[in-house]
Amino acid sequence: MAQRFLYSLLFVMCVMAGFSQSNSIRVNQVGYKTIGMKTAFVADKNLQTFEVRNAENEAVVYTGNLSKANYWKLSEENLQVADFSDFQQDGVFYIVCGDEKSYNFEIKKERIYTDVSQAALRAFYYWRASTELLPQFAAYKGVDFSRPLGHADTEVLIHSSAATKSRPEGTVVSAPKGWYDAGDYNLYVVNAGISFHSLAFAYEMFPEYYKSLSLNIPESGNGVPDILNELKWELDWLFAMQDEDGGVYTKLSSLRFCSMIMPHEDTLPRYMIGKSTASALDFAAMMSMASRIFSKYEERFPNVSKDALAAAKRAWQWAKKNPEIYFKNPSDVHTGGYYDTNVSDEFFWAASELYITTGEQEYLKELDFSIDFPVPEWGTVSSLGLMSLVLHEEKLQEKKDLVFSKFKNLADNLISLYENSGHRVPIEIFNWGSNGVISSSGALLGIAYKEYGEKKYKDAMLSSWNYLLGCNPTGYCFVSGFGTKYPRHFHDRRCTSDGIEEPIPGYISGGATNIVIRDCGKNGYPALTPAGCYRDAICSFSTNEIAINWNAPFALLAGMVENL
Repeated sequence: MAQRFLYSLLFVMCVMAGFSQSNSIRVNQVGYKTIGMKTAFVADKNLQTFEVRNAENEAVVYTGNLSKANYWKLSEENLQVADFSDFQQDGVFYIVCGDEKSYNFEIKKERIYTDVSQAALRAFYYWRASTELLPQFAAYKGVDFSRPLGHADTEVLIHSSAATKSRPEGTVVSAPKGWYDAGDYNLYVVNAGISFHSLAFAYEMFPEYYKSLSLNIPESGNGVPDILNELKWELDWLFAMQDEDGGVYTKLSSLRFCSMIMPHEDTLPRYMIGKSTASALDFAAMMSMASRIFSKYEERFPNVSKDALAAAKRAWQWAKKNPEIYFKNPSDVHTGGYYDTNVSDEFFWAASELYITTGEQEYLKELDFSIDFPVPEWGTVSSLGLMSLVLHEEKLQEKKDLVFSKFKNLADNLISLYENSGHRVPIEIFNWGSNGVISSSGALLGIAYKEYGEKKYKDAMLSSWNYLLGCNPTGYCFVSGFGTKYPRHFHDRRCTSDGIEEPIPGYISGGATNIVIRDCGKNGYPALTPAGCYRDAICSFSTNEIAINWNAPFALLAGMVENL
């Protein structure tokens, strides 16, 4: 009854104010820092001015001019920019254009994004396999997301595709821990690559920030930053994914996806499936990063640094001997394929991390700068190596100019996309997982700002961030639990079957996509434009699934916008 009265009161207040709330006015629904760029977008209104109003008393506190309209073909809209960067009052506000108003947003001097940063990292705790989640760690804002242990993975079968003389088909091995990959319960080494890199890179870039950021996970308070405690959970699983010959299994998976049930209800047998050059190289890169990062915590994690480097070198040698083993699902396996038949980028990334960690010239000589350096995704990882080399530029020698030339070219290409986008977002193709691409693009721009200090890079980084938190054609803040309008019906087995109305917090959805899949039916989407084709529904695995390779770059970007 009280909740119904509150909704009625809010409706009356909106009517009295004479404004309707609309997705036509798009703001960062979490908010903006007091000092810095603050922009919103207005779609198809053709108006001249906008107002910023105080959400508490509806007083007009700022009036500004809208930009000239710019048509954006990716959303088929005429977009105007509302720039209120010079408005520097703290508080909660909304924007009015004509007879419409935006969602509320906060303006705050500092640490306005700490909660988002923390939640994006805690999402990985909720993704943990082989453990129960206890209420004291799993509860969030009064909602209990605890659950029983699922997938102990202490009895995993060697699949025929991964069999060797020493481990024939049917051999039982143990490989507990790790993170579930996405909305399913399988674990994939290749998709762990960009995910592990993003969190490890975040720590290397801002170690003091992450030392101060508690995630309230079981390991909190053990003298190790919680972002590393979470990485250690994944690292323990990764160690078990290496075969005795140095090769690395591509995935730990059942033969098919289970139904929409909780982890402890899934009793399908699980297998080590396939070995590939890509999985070995991604493994080598991750282990190299782990070696140098965990070397500082030898007392808490003895021998982890040494063991990780040894594992990385064994995987590298296996890949050098087996440079063209490409994974493809066996005929009896119907889980994620992660097909990749070009591993030149994996060789570059692995060599980069091995060189940074060891300083050994053989790895520096392996770097091939003739390959492409696109925005990183799970299967295009060369730029992960580039990012790490830029961050550790003091270790570069004669290759420094070449590294920075390739990196600046990538960053400036993103600036070009940003400047030519009606929604000021550095993307031109909305493939599956567009929010992951935008997160990675924003992170690259943040590195460029740190390196070169030019405002254009920071503005483009912040615009990418604003897009993800509400400044987009769908009107959604894409992160669960934040903003006014956020995804509540992820394509995720836990969120679907846990009986809780609220989604698990801190997850970013895949986002709009222009791919052909219409998984909710021909008329299942409110818009079919590339930037508008999104639906908050369980059926929409193409736009509304969650995945570690999208959440980790988003978490990295969150750390950047909070600290740069």
